[in-house]
Amino acid sequence: MECMATNMGETPVLQTGRLNLVMLSRDDLALGMLSLSDLSQQLGLPLVPDLFKGAVRGAIEKKLVKMEAIGTQETPWFTYWLIVVRDEGVGAGMVGFKGVPNSLGEVEIGYGIDPLFQNMGYMTEAVKAMVAWAFKNPACKVVTAILSKPDNFASHRVLEKSGFIKFYGGPDGLSFRIERQPAQD
Repeated sequence: MECMATNMGETPVLQTGRLNLVMLSRDDLALGMLSLSDLSQQLGLPLVPDLFKGAVRGAIEKKLVKMEAIGTQETPWFTYWLIVVRDEGVGAGMVGFKGVPNSLGEVEIGYGIDPLFQNMGYMTEAVKAMVAWAFKNPACKVVTAILSKPDNFASHRVLEKSGFIKFYGGPDGLSFRIERQPAQD
């Protein structure tokens, strides 16, 4: 799978075989918290109705606070990227990191997709694209997924299909990681 960065106007987009991953700005996230309809209109595409509901809402609130204190060059590491299923022309989910890589070169990924778009390989495709994007930055050496719920088998499968290895398993959850491979000469 090849990821290609393009621009829709000035908005960074990663393209995969079936998806566009559109970087949402801080203003996009704030607008979506107020009105998903207004965000849909601004982006020019329909969004699944539950995109900003439940645990995602709390995660976005945290992201908005963190994004106030960062420079715009760090935005891609803190924001969510909207998962747009091109054939359907709909924003179906989100994927993103929880900040810039730490001093060990590690960054944590998080993601979710509407149930109507599950079990179709879209999330695996999105996670692979984000990992490839992250590993283009020399500061990023490892991508992690920390304490996925023990019964979240679909998420575990996405990580495994994306090349992640489980490194912790306990009653509080499972943790996975993937390391950047050295360049082949």
